[in-house]
Amino acid sequence: MENLKIFFLAVVQGISELLPISSSGHLILFGRLIEMEVSTLLLTTLHIGTSFAIIVFFRKRLFSNLFTKKKLVFYLKILISIIPAAVIGVLYESKVEQILRFTWIIAASLIFWGILMIIADYIKIPRRYKKIEDIPWKKALIIGISQIIALVPGTSRSGIATLTGITLGIDKYRAFEYSLILGIPILLGSSLWEIWKALTIEPTYQIELLPAVLLKIGIVIIVPFVVGYVSLVILKKVKREKWLTVFGIYRIILGTVILLFL
Repeated sequence: MENLKIFFLAVVQGISELLPISSSGHLILFGRLIEMEVSTLLLTTLHIGTSFAIIVFFRKRLFSNLFTKKKLVFYLKILISIIPAAVIGVLYESKVEQILRFTWIIAASLIFWGILMIIADYIKIPRRYKKIEDIPWKKALIIGISQIIALVPGTSRSGIATLTGITLGIDKYRAFEYSLILGIPILLGSSLWEIWKALTIEPTYQIELLPAVLLKIGIVIIVPFVVGYVSLVILKKVKREKWLTVFGIYRIILGTVILLFL
């Protein structure tokens, strides 16, 4: 039964991580619905599969012309952009767990950022950067800093980065692409950090439990990878003119339903 619950959580992760609807908020809420505690370790380990899905999906963009100056500068922008969120995440991880996982906070975040997504679809801001490699240093750093807000469950890391990119004059879908690529080192880094803590600070696994542990690890990584990759393929085929509005409406409806049934 526990493996089945983990499977459902992995499916939710594969869909919600790659859409601007907040994977952490969905996982926490769904975990409560199926009566399974979603620990920070499980939450972050689920990110490994979706991170590899992003890498495979954007493999040409990430690895073509790998050793050119433009590509190396782009990677350096990514590296600098992730520092603020990574530092705050490590320093205040326990505070986030204690304070920000209340159901009403998740619901309020879903609604608030959903409204802003709908507004972002209708505001007219000149789009000066149509390639993610052309995003200036300063604006790349601002997008990175904005991801700190995503520590609040219900916000959405990709959602807040996309909204920030739009306000900075970046094409809407390119801002979304950049948010996904920017998330690769953050998601993988947080996963490795939690796994390292589990194995060194709080070692609980015994050798006789290894097969069961490996099965869980397989579910946690493979299912989000497959579902996440399929989600990206479908999203690429969807008309993009008002797609933020669709996600915004979904967030508002979900947040409202949660508040009504609190």
